[in-house]
This record gives sequence, C-alpha cells and structure tokens, in this order.
Amino acid sequence: MTNDIKQTSSKHVNPFKEPEDAAVQPAGPSPIDLAALAFVKQLGAELQKGEFDLPPFPDTAVKVRECIRDPAADNRALAAIIAKEPALAARLMRMANSAMVRRGPIEVTDIPTAISRVGMTMVQNAATSFAAREAFKVPPGSACFGELNELRRMSVRVASIAYLLAKNVRSVSKPDEAMLAGLLSSVGKFYIFTKASDHPDLFTDRAALRALLNQWHTGVARAIVEAWEFPDTIAIAVDEQEVKDKDRIDSADLSDLLLVANIIARAGVDAAKQLGDLDSLARMRMDAGKLHTLLTDHQDEIESMVSAMT
Repeated sequence: MTNDIKQTSSKHVNPFKEPEDAAVQPAGPSPIDLAALAFVKQLGAELQKGEFDLPPFPDTAVKVRECIRDPAADNRALAAIIAKEPALAARLMRMANSAMVRRGPIEVTDIPTAISRVGMTMVQNAATSFAAREAFKVPPGSACFGELNELRRMSVRVASIAYLLAKNVRSVSKPDEAMLAGLLSSVGKFYIFTKASDHPDLFTDRAALRALLNQWHTGVARAIVEAWEFPDTIAIAVDEQEVKDKDRIDSADLSDLLLVANIIARAGVDAAKQLGDLDSLARMRMDAGKLHTLLTDHQDEIESMVSAMT
C-alpha cells in the first residue's frame, strides 16, 4: 500500500482491509517530516497486522441505536436510555427546540416529546454527535486540544448544511441520513489528532500535520464508520467526500452533499457564488445562485442546529 490513501479510498476500498503483504512506502519528496513519517509507518504497521486501534462506539450511543432498531421499542423505552445520560438528553432537547426542527411556538420540555418531534433517526444523530465527543478525547493540555474543539464544531456545521441540502435535492431522500454522514465525516481527523497527541513533535510543523490529515483522513473515517456498523451509504460518503471529478449527468449522492457542505462550512455562505463549475453542484441540479439563496435564507436555522449539537 502506498501512502496515497485518498486515491485508494475513492474506489470504495477500505484501506484497512488490504492484503497483508502491503507496505507503506514514501512517495518521493514530501512535506511530512521525520516525526510524521514515523507516525505514518506506525499506522501502516497497525493496518498491516490487523491491529488498528479503532475507538469503541460509546455504550449509551450503542444502546440508543439498538433500541431504535428494535421494532418492539417505543419512545418511552428510548427516553429511559437517554435520561441516564444528561449530556445527551440536553443535546436532544436543544435539537428539538432548534429553529431547523421546531414547529410552532411550543417549546419541548420533556424527552419523550422531544423524540416525537425530531423522530428516531434524528435521535440517533444526537447520540452520534455525543458519541464522537466521548470517543475522541485528549487532555486539556494537549497540543491539539484547540484543534479538536474547532473540528467538532466544524463537523456539526457540515452536518447541518448537509441536512438542509438534502431537503432540497430530490435524489437524496433522507435528510437525517445526510446529517449523520456530516457528523461522521471528520472522524478520521479526530482519530489522527488523538493518535498524533502521542507524537508531540508532529505539532512543531503544522503544515506537515495538515498534509498527514489530508492524506489519510477519508480512509480512516471509512474504517471507523464500518467498525461502528453504520450503513454502507454512510461509509462510502465519508470515503468519497473529497472526490471532485464526477459524472455531471448522474444524480447527486451523499458524498456530493458532503463536498459542498465542507466548502461552505469552511469558506462561508458567500463561497457558494463561486461553485458554479463544481460537478457535485451540477449533480444536485442546482446552480451557484440558487445554492447561495438557499443558504442565506436558512442561515439562522443552520446556526441554531450548530448551537444545539455543540
């Protein structure tokens, strides 16, 4: 295996399931310094031996997912699980009362009503947002503490924008699934940051760290999504979220929404005006002007969801 994971992962291949004789080889001159190269070699060795240390999906989130999948379960059973985790309960209540989800003037004040308002899939999204925070933690004094906090907020913004886009793209019929894909789109970066905290020399060269993140994160994200047993559609979406060259005639999928949502989340709403040539936008059957108007008209809703989930 070369260290060019992005090209590998864009072909629906989990890089952590490659043949055992694969090896990590540096591809010529690179901005990655010796510390980063050592990190990559360590990661490659873990993959080759099948000993990749994927974080477990937190217990409360697992129970929420199992309850949602149980046809005999009801809102009361789900509410009982959520009530045992105050941080998750608070997050769900904020989501239920956010401008993006709220209908009418009545504010939700109890968990069962919140579940009824947002629906089961959105409850899973709340649990996933909570789980990502719990699964990827570093000590407050860590060199990447600030970056992780910013990354969490950015992933929620991507999820909120993807949710809005999905509601306006015919070929993507599940806005809640688009939000879930957005929430999971950065788990590869979360993992690399937490692993890199054991290699403090990496943070002496932020350009090297960024190169490492850009090169590996989509493949790592797919492996974690698969290990956490989310649907294949989500795994493929996070894997291909940075693939720009696509058949413009085909219909948009979740990866298209993630690509656009990531651009807007990082560059701001006005960046939408510059995306007219983007293949993913064409696949969404949307032009730059329509995208900009949509985002501008619903900016308050996006911000309300970001606040609810962070």
